[in-house]
Amino acid sequence: MSAKVSIVITVYNVKDWVARCLQSIVGQSLHDIEIVVVDDCTPDDSMQVVEQFAKGDSRFRLITHDKNRGLMQARRTGYMAATGDYIMFCDSDDYLPLDAAEKLYGEAVRSEADIVSGDMVLVFPDKGREETRRASSLSFGSDKVAVYKSLLVSEYHHNLCGKIFKRELLQAHEYTTVEHFTNGEDGYLFYQVLENANKVVHMNEPVYYYFQNMSSSSKVRYGRKAIRSICMLNQLRDSVAMRHPELRKYAQSYVSAVISSLYAKGYDKDAGLDEYVAECSLTKYASLWSLFKYNPLPKACRLMLKRIFGK
Repeated sequence: MSAKVSIVITVYNVKDWVARCLQSIVGQSLHDIEIVVVDDCTPDDSMQVVEQFAKGDSRFRLITHDKNRGLMQARRTGYMAATGDYIMFCDSDDYLPLDAAEKLYGEAVRSEADIVSGDMVLVFPDKGREETRRASSLSFGSDKVAVYKSLLVSEYHHNLCGKIFKRELLQAHEYTTVEHFTNGEDGYLFYQVLENANKVVHMNEPVYYYFQNMSSSSKVRYGRKAIRSICMLNQLRDSVAMRHPELRKYAQSYVSAVISSLYAKGYDKDAGLDEYVAECSLTKYASLWSLFKYNPLPKACRLMLKRIFGK
């Protein structure tokens, strides 16, 4: 008999945090869970910690990659191996409230939604573990077009963590995954998955603690791989406008702002932005004048000033 929920955890260089993550998962108030841990060839002692937790706990399934493949592919390995009715993700440097799985699973069953999400709590260790709630909302509705709109107006977040998915939604469809995709991994999968979802529900309750590692890739200047990943994600956003014309102005405004911001920060000079903009068919967003084509005048003016003065 399958578990109610599979929780997928990927492991790579997290020996200082993985015990906290696993403690929050083995202690879930919903006991009927499967814990799928994917070792992405971690070079440190993280898996020794995992193995200690797994001893005597039959809910654990440990999977080891033959080589390092990156977060996106490691998650795919995990969700394709999962046997639970629903699937959750937890990054191994983050952790869950002890009732997170129970709340998400209960709402998924009650609402018959394909995806249920809750709020995240951002934890800042450099500020004495200060916590800030990051709320989301779905003010336009629960169908996929409405949720795309919420994503594109930035009222809803594309994180995979803090959500629960019907297993079939992930396993019954072929999604593009890219090894060593370095920025926007969550969004790159979520935008694809959402296309096959019929109903998404959000709960205004905290279900995930997101540990803000100030040395993470989101806090440093991007290199070429990161810029390529960002352009690929925005190519995916641009494709939403092609499939759903009613979302065109929202998608084009969003992508225009992202590409303009990258130019304003000088990534065309040191990280191959022009090359990846062309590769991802985003050239229409590259010029200053495109800002006025895809954005309301006040926003276009603000973006233009940032672009010109590099701020």
